[in-house]
Amino acid sequence: MPQGLPSVLLVEPEYRLRLQYKSIFKKAGFELSGEAGEPARALELAIEKKPGAVLFHLGTEPEGTESLARLAKLAPVLVLGKAAPELALLGIYGCLPEGAEDEEILTSLAIASARWQEAKSLRQEAEELRDLLALRKILDQAKGILMKKHHMSEQEAHRRIQRYAMYKRLTVKSVAEAIIKATGGKA
Repeated sequence: MPQGLPSVLLVEPEYRLRLQYKSIFKKAGFELSGEAGEPARALELAIEKKPGAVLFHLGTEPEGTESLARLAKLAPVLVLGKAAPELALLGIYGCLPEGAEDEEILTSLAIASARWQEAKSLRQEAEELRDLLALRKILDQAKGILMKKHHMSEQEAHRRIQRYAMYKRLTVKSVAEAIIKATGGKA
């Protein structure tokens, strides 16, 4: 598979159209990670195969929106079919009308996949920053307790926590939490 092109999960109820899309993907160098005729099966495949993008053909009767919302949490979903404002609430990455050109579909899938990866990276970074901030709060509280109880500077309190953590082969966070717990959070 050429670099940068996502593997695609195809959700298309009509077998004839699935064959047509599979041919388009193959010619363009996209890998097909799976295909399904109904949304429930697509959800199973998405969990199992972890596709880079999902092409979901939404018929004239919008059925499977619950599965569509769950799919959108697993991979970037590009809906092919009648657009509706409710689709934005489902977390999809794009919508193209029936009869969209093959190149539009392929380009939209590649863009959706790239934006998904970017958003995933940002979510991970935000989670790491939240964890770091939580650690900082705990550490500051524990240092404050040591500073007040033992009349030491902030640097010395920090060094003691670090040394004890290394000596006991514990994390700084667990030592800080133990200090807070042992004193009831008060100096």
